[in-house]
Amino acid sequence: MSDKIIFQDLEVTTVLGNDVWERKKKMPLRVTCEIHTSISAAGKTDKINESVNYSQASKRVRAFAESDHNLQSLEAFSEKVASECLSVTPRALAVRVFIRKSRALLHAQYVAIEIFRTREEIFGAAESEYVRAEGEHDEDLDRRVEAAKKGMAAATRSAGVLAKEDHIIVQRLSLNTIIGINRWERHYKQVVNIDLTLCCEKLPLPDDNAKLNKVPRYRNYRTVVDAVSELVEQSSYRTVEALVTSIARTAVKVCKVPKITVRVEKPSAITFAACTGAEITRTADDFAAANESLRAPAGSLVSADGSCSTAPDSARHSAYIALGTNIGDRLGNLHKAVFNLRKNLPRSRLIETSFLYETLPMYVTDQAPFLNAACLVKTELEPLELLDELKRLEFEMGRDFTVYRNGPRVIDYDILFYDEVVIESDVLTIPHALLHERRFQLGPLCDIDRDLMHHRLGKTSGTLFRHLTTHNEVPDDTVQVTPLKARWHTRPNPHEGCILKPLNPKTQKETVFMGILNCTPDSFSDGGDFVSLDAAVEHATRLFNDGADIIDIGGQSTRPGANPVGVEEEIRRIVPVIKRIREEGMEIPISVDTFYAEVAAAALDAGADIVNDVTGGYSDPKMLPLVAERQCPYILMHMRGDPLTMTSLNDYSQFDGDVMRAVRFEIAQRVRAALDHGIPRWNIIIDPGIGFAKEGAQNFEILRRLPALTAKNIYASAKSKGNNAEEIAEDVGTDVDDQGFVDENLATELINYPVLVGCSRKRFIGNVTGRPNAKDRVWGTAATITSAIQGGASIVRVHDVAEMYDVARVSDSIYRL
Repeated sequence: MSDKIIFQDLEVTTVLGNDVWERKKKMPLRVTCEIHTSISAAGKTDKINESVNYSQASKRVRAFAESDHNLQSLEAFSEKVASECLSVTPRALAVRVFIRKSRALLHAQYVAIEIFRTREEIFGAAESEYVRAEGEHDEDLDRRVEAAKKGMAAATRSAGVLAKEDHIIVQRLSLNTIIGINRWERHYKQVVNIDLTLCCEKLPLPDDNAKLNKVPRYRNYRTVVDAVSELVEQSSYRTVEALVTSIARTAVKVCKVPKITVRVEKPSAITFAACTGAEITRTADDFAAANESLRAPAGSLVSADGSCSTAPDSARHSAYIALGTNIGDRLGNLHKAVFNLRKNLPRSRLIETSFLYETLPMYVTDQAPFLNAACLVKTELEPLELLDELKRLEFEMGRDFTVYRNGPRVIDYDILFYDEVVIESDVLTIPHALLHERRFQLGPLCDIDRDLMHHRLGKTSGTLFRHLTTHNEVPDDTVQVTPLKARWHTRPNPHEGCILKPLNPKTQKETVFMGILNCTPDSFSDGGDFVSLDAAVEHATRLFNDGADIIDIGGQSTRPGANPVGVEEEIRRIVPVIKRIREEGMEIPISVDTFYAEVAAAALDAGADIVNDVTGGYSDPKMLPLVAERQCPYILMHMRGDPLTMTSLNDYSQFDGDVMRAVRFEIAQRVRAALDHGIPRWNIIIDPGIGFAKEGAQNFEILRRLPALTAKNIYASAKSKGNNAEEIAEDVGTDVDDQGFVDENLATELINYPVLVGCSRKRFIGNVTGRPNAKDRVWGTAATITSAIQGGASIVRVHDVAEMYDVARVSDSIYRL
């Protein structure tokens, strides 16, 4: 049996990280310590020196709290408290520490940490040995050592799971949400109280305070609470069981918490009860196979083996690098910089890229705007080696190091983070010294990872960016842009022809038009109209004059039931058209509508700028490597099968009949594959594939729920679940469409990707309007264009540019702020 000496709720004040308002202020903590020892001798002799003096222990804890310790986290502070308690006397064998921080979160009662440490864990095995007392015989020493070992073992047994894991506790997090099945519960938010216990494996005790302050992201309670709060406040679950499971899933899968206990209480549920609720404990294993049943059918976008990675990753270190340029061909500079990271950075591998941002210059404002991005590199290089290699790449790209600080530059590589390392030297500071004030670096960084912990500031990258964009009076001058064209094709200086468009709904003001030019004899709408070279070029000119921003040229029909024509015939149909357009001086961006890599290559060589692939790279394994090599914009569409088989592949029962869930899941697989092949995130545009492997009602469903395509989470639809939701709804008077979030297990998030929608003249429009002739579906198309713009579409692909131009401009004025 293990005896304990206890002091409970000792109030101390200290500066420890940030308070509820993100300030470094003194704050109250309540410390409880249970020191394991043997009190048998003191019980017999009534001498305090035969036990652990709780007065001395509490005074040591208070003195340390009031010292200039420079600790930032509860984890670090609890380790030091444990050390202070065990330092009082060798009779202190182990200690349980519970520390409560009541001013940690705005909506929580308190945050706490609970740890258990033995003398051996704190001081090491050698320093835990008992020293022979003066005049002590061998037998007495052996007896005392054996008793200490037994006491340590008894203490460890009594600690239970705390002997193996630490607990980070968020108590009574109060949030408002829609929860319940009754009518009033579906219309009014109510309070739910949430208790979270993050169960984390013990970490090896570091040898200095700087390392002790580093809190892995899965132990960062602010990151977990932010994710949980966003989920709960946007959700509308019917049952506490679903809500508590979703919270656990978010913590485990999004925040990477290895094990969590979640308790959810509804104080308003029963009139004569304090609350109702549910409590669960979950680990990563509980959610590992959550989507094993979501296997795409034959011919779908997901590769047969489910693999998206092109090569194994053996590099040990993660380096987050910012890129910036404002001289010459800015887009070309960034593409070359990314190429150099992929091919010319030794012992390293490029993993992720951000979106692309155009930003006004900072510090020195009398210079051209910058293009900025960020990337994640896995590397074997040490920090200073990596810095030297990046300087070498800058020099090889022509950077002039004699230019004044923060002046114009052809390329700039900045190391923002390197693992969780903290470095402060004359040549290198990690995390980057000025990161906290730079939107142009934090914005791209958050595209890749919002939860990186800045260990000097005690805040995540997402928190720093949120403060800059919401708590700062300076307007946000970073604009996400997407390349549509990289160069001139017919003018002396080709590098001046770059076209960048703001295609994020937050900043886009006008819809981008893609005009359709089918050089085919059998397209469903205009087959045979533009098969001659003169007719095709004349129509391209008309599209341009009518207001098209892009001309999409196709040489093979992808209508349902169309037979493939082969690579050579497709090239014969489209390449002469592209060349003639360029010869006549039209510098409008041209996309090639093909799923063959060889056709795409020929079109790009002839003067095309964009690849529009209806199969998302699934049909031709050479397509994604080609697009990565050419560094061109890539439109990636959702489709199943091919034109001959796709009409038979519109069964989405494996996704509970929810077509939007299916599109998100399957297109995310292809986006992940594109990223893994080295296609920059900023070059990818996604298309939900209206009319491809979807029947009429499913197409309307996609248009109706288009914002969900790029949302962080997606709501379930009770109508699509195939259960008794309708009967339940009828009984309690609720809306069957109002459900909670779904666990999707996406291969990658689709947030902020530009969306292209192509509904023009399609059959589902004719079916509801009674227009069998595709050319008579202009006004039906107009309705879909308005719906797409309302849903956040960046680009619309249309036959009738002149008519749709007016429709879109009015819709832009209504829906784009």
